[in-house]
Amino acid sequence: MEELVREIRQEFRIPPYYEDAVIERNIKEGEFRLSRLNPGRDIDEDLSYRSLLKNYVYYAFHNVTSEFFDNYASSILEWQLGSEVAEDAT
Repeated sequence: MEELVREIRQEFRIPPYYEDAVIERNIKEGEFRLSRLNPGRDIDEDLSYRSLLKNYVYYAFHNVTSEFFDNYASSILEWQLGSEVAEDAT
């Protein structure tokens, strides 16, 4: 979790006065919401999931998470379909 918070701070230039605890809550909320769309994904193994989650947290930082799902709908669908193809291939 600490590594992910650090990545988000660096990539999106989140100011230091914005508490880690708030970012962690946003990460947990994003994990919950995204994992319902594609269950069983691992944030460390699935880089698409990790990227989507980091972008969700960025939108949460700006209090516009509903816009995240509108703006990333095609990426989320691609992530879901890619997971299904990968599972069928094994």
